[in-house]
Amino acid sequence: MPTPLSGPGVGLPLAQALYPANIANTPYTTSANEIGLGAGDQLPIPAGTWLIDPGSYCVIQFLDPLTNTWRAGPATAWGDGGISYVKSDGFNVRIANMTGCPVGGVVVAPGNGSYVQATTTISVTGGGGSTWVPIIGGQLGGNTVTNVGAGYGVAPIVFIPAPVGPNTNANGVGGIQATAYASISGGTVNGVSMTNPGAGYSGTSVIGFLLPNPTDPNMSTGITTGSVTFSVIASGSITGVLCTNPGAPLSNPANITLTVAGAGANGTVSPIMMQTVTSASVVGGSTIAGVTGAAVTSQGGFPPQGTFTNSAPYLYLVGRARPIQASLTVGAVGTIAAQVGALYDSGLFYGTPTAILQTLQLTASAPGTIIGTSTIVLAMGSRPDLVKMQPGP
Repeated sequence: MPTPLSGPGVGLPLAQALYPANIANTPYTTSANEIGLGAGDQLPIPAGTWLIDPGSYCVIQFLDPLTNTWRAGPATAWGDGGISYVKSDGFNVRIANMTGCPVGGVVVAPGNGSYVQATTTISVTGGGGSTWVPIIGGQLGGNTVTNVGAGYGVAPIVFIPAPVGPNTNANGVGGIQATAYASISGGTVNGVSMTNPGAGYSGTSVIGFLLPNPTDPNMSTGITTGSVTFSVIASGSITGVLCTNPGAPLSNPANITLTVAGAGANGTVSPIMMQTVTSASVVGGSTIAGVTGAAVTSQGGFPPQGTFTNSAPYLYLVGRARPIQASLTVGAVGTIAAQVGALYDSGLFYGTPTAILQTLQLTASAPGTIIGTSTIVLAMGSRPDLVKMQPGP
């Protein structure tokens, strides 16, 4: 197949205006390859191939045809680093600064089993105009390996058919894909475990296929493909929640409440908010012996846990938190007075993290000792970001 012309001295093309407003029959204008995105801003990536640096807080998303919602992986641009190579059709791929905005939701309580998909709604308080849709019923429950297969050298891939799509669902969105993985013993499958039970499946059971892994060394010698049958449970219960529009960013991502209404009762859901630290403040004071500096980092900040213990958010497979990095000023006698730390990296979170006070030790054998108590208060919110988009080869 043809390949782009490249070699020593042949550079990338000049950056171009992403959406130029051109007079008829005039050439495209060129522009910088850096774009500022404020919190809540999304930019469709024009058709073509691109080299994209998503910055510290932006994510590359695609319009998932199963759920009809925008999705991104758990890693951020910072998490993987480097440049992303993206091929876009101009409509279904975008880069977005989602800090301060919802990126999904979890089911806290599924309700009493009397909900109906067509009449169940989710209202928002303090949500910046975000919109939400519940998924009722159709979760995969227990499973039976109906055919253990034979000849597997490595565990096969569990292929589970997708639930109904947005075009045939009453609420205009599709169900949530279920996922699982298999284990083997002696070349046969001896168990299948769920990593996401999904939502919106119809019928009483779903058949999955245990497909040979492409890396299986026994592929050439012959493998008998196995199968597994999953039961469909939770009819009338809330098994999933989708954010169909993230709305405007919130100055405090904690100021959002979702309320379920419909024929059922006792169902509750919570948003998964992408957020970052806007300030790290010291309340009170401490004395540090044996050091000349102090810093603040964090732990936690993962997505909230839901009812379904084998769901992706519960297993922390939806978002990956990144800790903050901030420095504090230490007084001449080793005191840490009330102050606002200098943030070098605001971190990225899907929940509220816990701040950690660290000391910068003078020597490896003489770590600093904290005397007294300093409380670190983290204010959560959003940040602007800078992305780079360069036409790719």
